[in-house]
Amino acid sequence: MRLRPMLPTVLAALLAVPLAAHATGSSPAPTFPAAAGVAGALAEGTGTDLRPVANIAYKGGTDMEFVTIKGRHYAVVPSERSGGGTGMLRMIDITNPAKPRLAGVLSCNVTQNDVQVHGTTVFMGVDGGVRDDECFQQAGARPALGVVAVDISNPAKPRGVGFVPIKYGAHNTTVHPNGKYLYVSDSELTPKQNDAPGSQLGRINVVDVRNLKKMKEIYTLPLPTGLSSHDITFNKKGDTAYSAAITQTLVLDMENPAKPTIAHTIIDPAVNISHGADPTPDGKYLLVTDEQVGAAANGVCNVGGVHVYDLTTGPVPVKVGYYPFNPANSLTATTNSQVLTCTAHVLDYGPAGTFSNAGYAAGVRIVDASALIGTPKELASFTALDADTWSAKQYKSKKYLFANDLARGFDVFEWVPGLGAVDTRTSTHKRFGVQRLGTTMFMNGAWCAEPQGAPKSLHAH
Repeated sequence: MRLRPMLPTVLAALLAVPLAAHATGSSPAPTFPAAAGVAGALAEGTGTDLRPVANIAYKGGTDMEFVTIKGRHYAVVPSERSGGGTGMLRMIDITNPAKPRLAGVLSCNVTQNDVQVHGTTVFMGVDGGVRDDECFQQAGARPALGVVAVDISNPAKPRGVGFVPIKYGAHNTTVHPNGKYLYVSDSELTPKQNDAPGSQLGRINVVDVRNLKKMKEIYTLPLPTGLSSHDITFNKKGDTAYSAAITQTLVLDMENPAKPTIAHTIIDPAVNISHGADPTPDGKYLLVTDEQVGAAANGVCNVGGVHVYDLTTGPVPVKVGYYPFNPANSLTATTNSQVLTCTAHVLDYGPAGTFSNAGYAAGVRIVDASALIGTPKELASFTALDADTWSAKQYKSKKYLFANDLARGFDVFEWVPGLGAVDTRTSTHKRFGVQRLGTTMFMNGAWCAEPQGAPKSLHAH
């Protein structure tokens, strides 16, 4: 989620040769449009115990999910049409994580293209910037706000197979564990003028997805504040859901998955924007990410963060912990348009008792999820000089962390516990103490506007 227009970003020079997909047998490797991704330079920046090992460069990277098909592992990676990006769905083969390969692409040039994977179906949310494109044409649908269903059973040829219109769009979507229903969060901030009475509240849309070619909205749950849900997560059993609803976090009773009800409301004054609400895999804790000021200029770096609630204390969760971004390794984070943006964003649980979090210009983090009371311990981090990272997640192996970045595209990091300080900056960057590149730079403890104060040699690396 980003509640402000996308800030313009400035990428480092990219290689111009499109990446080839993984070739099988003697068949020639297909090529893709440059907007789908080109071989990019490894991230330049600083961190601890995380080192960059691969990059596929493009603009507009948002969320991502993962899937295994016929023994091969894939990252399902979208981008959006905003801030210079092109809306697409990518299937990136990560069977060898250190050598990701672009395997297939579906053009869907809209925003924000949030993805949810169920089996070999991807549900992709259309939240704005609607225009006709391949995804709608394949699904036989008129372009509109809503959800596109994409068949990825053949990763080389992802194909739109269905569409359901949603009046206010689909900012995020979540599949119920039974696979029958899709919950849509539109993340609307204010009621719309001239709407019918009763529609001025926020809402959660429930969509029947048992027939992908005939998906239909079957229920709308009104929310109490006039602000809508931003994201929804189910527990493993599917009998409870948690909705991050911007000004509050809701606990939903799922006794009837087709018609949920609100069981409890968590209102925490310390949470500025309830962005995500994720129960731990064991169901004992709930982690709520605070996207401070909706990723607008928040002016400081040790805000936002992740709030921890105990789910075992009774019907109402009790707050027991808080993880802030560490000011020591993210204080200099800023977007490339001279506005400081450093806040928690997409959270995901790893395969070995960890959670990961992306922090826009603060880069990526891996945090210990085995001890959540008090202040959870940060285990590894990396902040690229040009980072604007939307999501950071692990899949199958704890050894690698994957990131989808608005400015950089798809990054792969190797987690090496005990490695210590990592510094991949150029000698020139180190010489001048550069910690941030863009229309402003942070160097030697001061902000410098380009071209004033920026040594020309910084641009020749």
